[in-house]
Amino acid sequence: METTLDVQLLNNSVLLPDLQIGQAMDIAKIPAQFNEKRLSAMITHLTDDPTMASKLTAQERYFILLSHQAVAYSQHSDSNDIDQYVITTVQSDVPDRHQVGGMYINHLLGAHVVVLESICENVYDWIVGQMACQLSGDISSVIGGDSDDLKWEVITHDMSDNEINALIQERIKFIETLNANGNFDTLYNSYSLGVDALSHFLVLGCENRGLTVIEQGGDGNNEPSRFLALDHLQGIARTIAECLT
Repeated sequence: METTLDVQLLNNSVLLPDLQIGQAMDIAKIPAQFNEKRLSAMITHLTDDPTMASKLTAQERYFILLSHQAVAYSQHSDSNDIDQYVITTVQSDVPDRHQVGGMYINHLLGAHVVVLESICENVYDWIVGQMACQLSGDISSVIGGDSDDLKWEVITHDMSDNEINALIQERIKFIETLNANGNFDTLYNSYSLGVDALSHFLVLGCENRGLTVIEQGGDGNNEPSRFLALDHLQGIARTIAECLT
């Protein structure tokens, strides 16, 4: 049964059709450890827009994935519901960025996470990598130091992977010089405030393998889950995709 899903994002809505078998196999050719790259390929196929996946926020990307998987699973089971992961979001209330002093916390974008998964080996790498991607402005206004050396530009979705990677590496080198019980804590706490202020659709976390989605409500354990592109495939399509991987 063919379906088309209308997903409301922050600034627009997208119609997501069923994934065609050829599109699924194209995604399956990407090594499974590169889930963000797979997710970008999936969004590109579904929207027929090669720029969409890079400029969407990481939360929007996973909201698309979970919504698409829920529709696919609903054809086989009544138990696959994304409500336990979704947070109430009024799109017009979500700011473009959050300011702390002269520093800004920006949204984590698809362009960022595709680069991060190619260089991150553990949860620490993911945490400081996200900070490197999302922070901009005068970092010294929060942690002190020479403001001339600590004015960071915004890492935008239209930068190349190499440009994004170079800025990430440069910023991580600086972050790693901060005192563990001093100005790193100060910077991280300010960053966390910004992440909370920018929250929408889903709450993301990270583990050694990459981004997770945090379950909401329930008994308060807020268990994280990894959601992977192509997990919704059934039957022979799933078998073939696993063979390609």
